[in-house]
Amino acid sequence: MQRFEWSDSLSIGVPMIDSQHRELIAATNEIGEAIERGNGANAIKKLLVFLKFYAEWHFGNEETCAAKHSCPMASVNQEAHKKFIETFGKLHDQYRQSDASEEIALKIYNELCEWLVSHILKIDTQIGACIKESLAQSA
Repeated sequence: MQRFEWSDSLSIGVPMIDSQHRELIAATNEIGEAIERGNGANAIKKLLVFLKFYAEWHFGNEETCAAKHSCPMASVNQEAHKKFIETFGKLHDQYRQSDASEEIALKIYNELCEWLVSHILKIDTQIGACIKESLAQSA
């Protein structure tokens, strides 16, 4: 299983958002470990509950920051968040319909890993740079 370690490459330089990203990474690593132990199907239920809360809480914070600082990537970020919610909603439905299969747990884990890499490194880092630049200009 892929394991994520927090590094400077994942930091966007906004402490609140970085802290929330660390929580998502920790949750992802927990699921990877549960899948390795053969307990992924049971553990994924907890992750899906966490992701619902996380999406509302974190995405709202991140989108508010991006809008406040007039980040050019704000609409791209918002659209990516919308897609995340749709994708994980569908995966949650598949999980329920599958009777909590290990195969669906692995599919959810892989989607989440892809999200971490693509979203944080490609979009959130640009949001962070914009926020830092905006704060520096107003200081």
